[in-house]
Amino acid sequence: MRKRNRKIKALGQHFIIDESIFERECKYALLNKKDVVLEIGAGDGRLTKVISKYAGKVIAIEKDKDLVELARYNTGKNVKVIHADALEIKFPEFSKIVSNIPYSISSKILEKIFKYKWEVAVLTFQKEFALRFFAKPGERNYSRLTVMVNYYSIPELLEIIPKSKFYPKPQVDSVIVRLKRKKVPELPQDFWDMLRILFTHKKKLVKNSFEDAKVKISLPKHLAYKRVFQCTIEDFLEIYKYYKAILPPP
Repeated sequence: MRKRNRKIKALGQHFIIDESIFERECKYALLNKKDVVLEIGAGDGRLTKVISKYAGKVIAIEKDKDLVELARYNTGKNVKVIHADALEIKFPEFSKIVSNIPYSISSKILEKIFKYKWEVAVLTFQKEFALRFFAKPGERNYSRLTVMVNYYSIPELLEIIPKSKFYPKPQVDSVIVRLKRKKVPELPQDFWDMLRILFTHKKKLVKNSFEDAKVKISLPKHLAYKRVFQCTIEDFLEIYKYYKAILPPP
C-alpha cells in the first residue's frame, strides 16, 4: 500500500472521494449524447463512468497501467480507455473535456489542449494555480498562463473543492473551472516563447526584459516603457509584431 501511495503522489494524482462532484462536473459541461468527451487522468474510472451516462462517447487517457485496467473494468461500451501519457500522444477528435487534471501536469496540459478545437472544458485544478486565470494586468498573479487562458477561452470559477474531498489529501483546496473556447487564431510558438522571456522579470520594463535576455528589439515608447505585468493581451500581440520581425527566417 505504501508503495502504491508513493506512486500516486509521483504521478501528481489526488482522487476525489465525493462522487456527487462528478455529477456536477458533467452538468457544468452540459453534456449530451452528441458529445465526444476527453478525460485526462482517468484514474480508476469513477468520473469516466459518470461522464459516459451523459455523453455519446468518452475517450479516457490514463498513464498508470494498473489504473487503466480498473477503468476498463468499471466503464461501459461507449468508453475508450487509452493507456498513454497525455502529454505525449495525439488526442483523437473530441468536442468537450471533463477532467480532474493531475496537478503535476496542469500547465502543460493547458498548453496542449489549446492546440485543439473544442467547445467547453470543465477541469479541476489546485486553487492557487487556477486563480491565475482570473488575474488582471497589474495584479500579482498576472502571468503568461493568464494570457494564454484568456486569449483562447473565457474562464469561469464554478466551485471550490475542499482538500478533505480527496485521497490522498493534498496540501491545498481545489477548484472546478469551466473554459469556453474562443474562436481565435492559434498563436505560433514564437509568441509564447516571447512571453516566457518577458515574464521572467515581469516587474521590469518591457525593453529591460528583452535586454536581460540579450534580445535586440526596437519598440515604440508606449510599449517599451510599460512594465510587463501591466501589459494587456492586446499589448503583447502588438509587441509580437516587432519581435517577429527580428526572428530568423524559418
